[in-house]
Amino acid sequence: MIGIVKSYDPRRGMGELSPESGGAEIRVFVSEVERAGLATLLPGQRLSYTVQTDRMRKSSFAVRLELL
Repeated sequence: MIGIVKSYDPRRGMGELSPESGGAEIRVFVSEVERAGLATLLPGQRLSYTVQTDRMRKSSFAVRLELL
């Protein structure tokens, strides 16, 4: 999927992506940002990502981030 960074707060260790195709915003966590080799995310950046769902918590989040 492709999305745009809506917000990211490194102090909280999380942010939100808005999918370009529309739909619900997806959370992104600092662990995935660091795993992608990025220091931070800036509002407006375009990313490619995969959505992973945590069935226990019934929430989705972005993994495999890549700047476009």
